[in-house]
Amino acid sequence: MENKEIKRIFYRDGYRLAHEQLEQGITVSNLKMAIAQLYQAVDDLLESFLERSCKDGTPAECKEGCAWCCHQAMYAVSHEFLYLQDYAQQNISEEVRKHILTRAQEKVMLTVNKSLEEQLKIRSACPFLNEGSCVVYEARPMACRIYLSSSARSCKKEHGQPDNRKSIPDLFEFPLLAGRMLNEGFVAYLKQSGLPSSELPIEQGYSSMLTMGQSMKDWIEGSSTS
Repeated sequence: MENKEIKRIFYRDGYRLAHEQLEQGITVSNLKMAIAQLYQAVDDLLESFLERSCKDGTPAECKEGCAWCCHQAMYAVSHEFLYLQDYAQQNISEEVRKHILTRAQEKVMLTVNKSLEEQLKIRSACPFLNEGSCVVYEARPMACRIYLSSSARSCKKEHGQPDNRKSIPDLFEFPLLAGRMLNEGFVAYLKQSGLPSSELPIEQGYSSMLTMGQSMKDWIEGSSTS
């Protein structure tokens, strides 16, 4: 199947998932459920894909404790930041949340006002990374879920040589394409429903929403009064 067809299929699936969950009304509970189902859909897809890849002799080498990719630029969109914020509020202590915010703000100072090319060369730990593990793993954004490599060695090499354009991780293409299009279809429905969406580096989006005190409820109600 050609990439163009794969894009069309998964974009449509992401849009349809949002429509099915939100057509009766966009509420906090409905939106949280829709996002959870979106993530579950891609997780199920990746499980099947990785089983097949393993049988074909190219297993993923991603595992807990391997966090080379957690030191580079990673982007998410508005609903993902709000979902992260809600998850952290419900599952992480206030002390740890404050520490995460401090780390996010410190990384913002490294990345803000930098061009995309400059941001991609920065190597600094994600604010959610703690001793090699993600403290919000269950709620991690789409970009984190679909970043899967068949060679940890290639990821380590790319981490250490950010200026070397030939140093590229051996990533699986299908998860990147399918997950991105699922998310784009989902966002398209949200935008059609009046919900604004922005894409930002994780540290910028998360820290700005906390600093502004914006919640998922605020986001939804703001769109209905604009």
